[in-house]
Amino acid sequence: MSLLGKFKSIFRKPQKRAFYEGGRITKANRDFWNANSPFETTASPDRDILRARARWLHGNNPIMANIDKTIVNNVIGRGIKLQSKTGSKRVDEEVEKLWQEWEKRDNCDLTGRLNFADLQRLILEQRMVDGEIFIYKKITRDKNFPLKLQLIEADRLNKFKTDWNVIDGIEIDEDGRPVKIHIVNGDYDLKLSYVAISAEDVINYFKAERATQYRGISEYKQAIIDIKNFSAFQTATIQAARARANIAYYVKQEVAPGFANSVVNDGDFEKIQEINGVMVHYLRRGEEIGKLDPDVVSGTYGEFVKTVVRMLAVARNVSYELAFRDFSEVNFSSARAAIIQDNKRFDYEQQHIISYTLNPIFETWLDTMVMAGRLKSINPVAYFKNRQKFIKPKWITPAREWVDPLKDMKAIELELALGLTTKSEVIASRGKDFEEVLLQKKREKELEKQILGEDNGEEVQN
Repeated sequence: MSLLGKFKSIFRKPQKRAFYEGGRITKANRDFWNANSPFETTASPDRDILRARARWLHGNNPIMANIDKTIVNNVIGRGIKLQSKTGSKRVDEEVEKLWQEWEKRDNCDLTGRLNFADLQRLILEQRMVDGEIFIYKKITRDKNFPLKLQLIEADRLNKFKTDWNVIDGIEIDEDGRPVKIHIVNGDYDLKLSYVAISAEDVINYFKAERATQYRGISEYKQAIIDIKNFSAFQTATIQAARARANIAYYVKQEVAPGFANSVVNDGDFEKIQEINGVMVHYLRRGEEIGKLDPDVVSGTYGEFVKTVVRMLAVARNVSYELAFRDFSEVNFSSARAAIIQDNKRFDYEQQHIISYTLNPIFETWLDTMVMAGRLKSINPVAYFKNRQKFIKPKWITPAREWVDPLKDMKAIELELALGLTTKSEVIASRGKDFEEVLLQKKREKELEKQILGEDNGEEVQN
């Protein structure tokens, strides 16, 4: 055989050997999917199916819904709060006051339904379930608060636009930078209209997994099959338990060969009418009674549930205790170890939503407030000459609760003594600002001195 023929034969025959064990092709692993293609080529066909199934699980499965709600409660809580840190007390107080007014639902939400804290919760939850959420920063004619936010679900992206530079509704330029978001308006059953929005005005919020990714994919993707199978097994187990609770009886009759279909004439002989109702009747000759007991409810069902929940918790990157609210088998050390890992997840989520949503929203909001003349302490000319001087947000996240307050406080006291942490970091973990705490303590001391001083003076006079 020629050298060319040998070369062709190598690629013609399936290779059963490989340098890396993970590269071997066998009957057991031949169902591996070839993902050597851009992310969108691989994910696009399954994105809508995964999103629909994730929404179903979120709405019907309490475990997945609990994981989502717990993450949202720890990451967002009652809302991530803004503090302006420009260094000018006048500017910071005015910015924070206007921001708190804008956070009301009539001022921040285009539909007037949700306040900003609820919008934050919805943004994070829908990103986890759907994989992405689009936030349209729309400038309106409202003179007081021109900026309004409109949440656009992934279903509304125009996938029918098939230009070479449009990826599932995201139009990109020659450098791969998104420039337009193509949206479908109206109902699919009625007349549709198509709108292209500048990408600068839309926040496409998702978690990127690969460099070639332009849209998100449901974060349920690794758990969908397991949770669906578990739900089906749980339903079957409950049905079997209900059947066992209503034990059925059957009558077995011995019939001579050749007479299987014959009818025995026993006159007025009565068959069994009741069994659980205590009434007993005689059986015909050759009949015996048996009990149908579908014993499919295993005694290890509880352990099976725990194992499944642990798998789901791993898929969602949270602890078992957080996923199932089961703290019956933990002590202080194990609970602390679990919550440390969960807090790392929450810390990352907080920084992610701050970087990709809150900071861009705040920048646009501040621009509109300056242009509308709502901030009297900021000169528009000076502002647009040096925007970064005024865009100094600090976000206050929800307080973290301690596992054992006394032990945790002793540990923090030791860390402070050894210089391993600072008071600012400790106070920030409690959802507060160090400067605000110091000012509040100063005000309390002055108030205490004023009141107690006046009381003492009155006592002396009397």
